[in-house]
Amino acid sequence: MSYTATSVINQVMEAVIGLMNGTTPFATVTRGALPTGVGLTCEIGPTTPSSMHMDKNTVVPLDVTLNGKHGNLMTLSDAMNKIHSSLTRATSYPSASGWQIIDIMNQNLPIIIGREQNNEWLMASALSVKFYWRGD
Repeated sequence: MSYTATSVINQVMEAVIGLMNGTTPFATVTRGALPTGVGLTCEIGPTTPSSMHMDKNTVVPLDVTLNGKHGNLMTLSDAMNKIHSSLTRATSYPSASGWQIIDIMNQNLPIIIGREQNNEWLMASALSVKFYWRGD
């Protein structure tokens, strides 16, 4: 697969969002902190490499948030839970010349964080995407 991003971190994010969209949720997952309307968003959270080696090969647990908004709580919950279960139970993950996703783990399962005045439910969750970043 080819990626539009040139940085490794953004390529990994493109791959993760591609996996999320592969679960065919009610809306396309996009980058961002919180959807402005009905939708799903994914964004990078604070991350620190877990190990770095002499050759600069690195294992990075990239923490990402998945947030959603929808008027029907069951639709929103089903979509987010399906994304979590599909990504964490997968047996193969994307890779490119300089990186490879090793594993995706639940950090926080989807929870309700509120309900807006227009009755749209808000849910939030987090995943940890462990990937290998090849040194130069």
